[in-house]
Amino acid sequence: MTQSPAETSTDPEAGYPGALYAWCAVALLTLAYALSLLDRWVLTLLVAPIKAALNISDTAVGLLMGPIFAAVYVLSGLPFGWAVDRLNRRNLVSGAIGFWSIMTVASGFTRSFFQLAVCRFGIGFGEAALSPAATSLIADMFPRRKVNSAVGVFNLGIYTGMGLSYLIGGGLLAWATINHATFLGGGLAPWQIVFILVGVPGFLVSLALLAVIREPARRDAGKKSGGSMRECFAHVGRHRSALAPLAVGMGTVALFGYAFTWLPTLFTRVWAWPPERFSLYYGVILLVLGPLGTVIGGLIASRLYDRGHKDAPFRVLAVSLPALVIVGGTAPLWPNPYMAIGALAVSAFFSSMSTSTGVASVVFATPSQYRGRVLALYTMTNSMIGTLIGPTGVGLLNDTVFGDGAGIRWSLASILLVVGGALTRFLLTGRKGYARAVIELEAA
Repeated sequence: MTQSPAETSTDPEAGYPGALYAWCAVALLTLAYALSLLDRWVLTLLVAPIKAALNISDTAVGLLMGPIFAAVYVLSGLPFGWAVDRLNRRNLVSGAIGFWSIMTVASGFTRSFFQLAVCRFGIGFGEAALSPAATSLIADMFPRRKVNSAVGVFNLGIYTGMGLSYLIGGGLLAWATINHATFLGGGLAPWQIVFILVGVPGFLVSLALLAVIREPARRDAGKKSGGSMRECFAHVGRHRSALAPLAVGMGTVALFGYAFTWLPTLFTRVWAWPPERFSLYYGVILLVLGPLGTVIGGLIASRLYDRGHKDAPFRVLAVSLPALVIVGGTAPLWPNPYMAIGALAVSAFFSSMSTSTGVASVVFATPSQYRGRVLALYTMTNSMIGTLIGPTGVGLLNDTVFGDGAGIRWSLASILLVVGGALTRFLLTGRKGYARAVIELEAA
């Protein structure tokens, strides 16, 4: 059989798409990621009106923010990982965006806790496909030495999306509060209008993905693409000393992200800030320091790799994650809102750095034929930890221990410092195993 020039070339960067096209694809996938976070997190600004409209408790709101969304997000992760390793990833991403956008718009027409819970299930199902499929696409579009930076840029979507959820969500809530009587003939509350408006752009991004991105060739180091599930789990088992601490320990970032859904409520209850005011400050922080931490984390990891440190992304993670716990965990306890905002700014930087290097760590230690499923297992594990403990834990402590007033600051700090500290400690136990896994993969 005749080999193509790309197969016979000794150039490690031969056969990859052009740099301009590859980075355009990353930009579009990053936009999709940002929209997924916008649709997911805009709920955080709507806690008070939803509680009043649906007559529910803090614990019920925590369930909407976390477990109700996470149940299907976690359970569908592995099936989507299987699909990523076998099916057209471009089409999978496009379909997922369209589906969760439908469910976001539908959230705006709900009138009961049950109806809103069903929509949250749907959003979780659609978003479960995005990260493993997009990361797998990106990893096959770039030479290995550039993967850190490309994955880091993709993860900008997390913090741009969260930032937009505060800036855009806060602005839309203010607009809807004034104009709800004339929107679609009236009859919808401002919080319902916000859901409808943030869901619509996803349909345009879904179509743009189909028009711009082509499915890339899979890079399998000579192995058949799409190894069996048994082989995949065997790989995970061989490298459990690296992958288990990584997946569980990165639950720290998910824990902070989901527990921070209570931040607008914290600032309202403790310092009497309206959600619109907090959203302006925190949205800017996330849009500036989130991407900065992501890019710097990727650049540092790439520089360390070029210097011969095969475990480069894990090295960065081992510094950024403890910093997140210390700074972010104490943010609710500062005596005034501006000092708390400063601590949140620093924690946003380290959180984004941890997120990008965590995903890059999985990519670096996983053969291409298993990458979709291992990324799905990784996302399932840390998302389950973060969503089950973060928002619901804070809500339960509000209702049963510290009260639902200013005591929310102690609920948040307790969850973040105690649980986040334990998870981070476990992650640090995986460093030696991780280095062995990367060296073995590169030797193959």
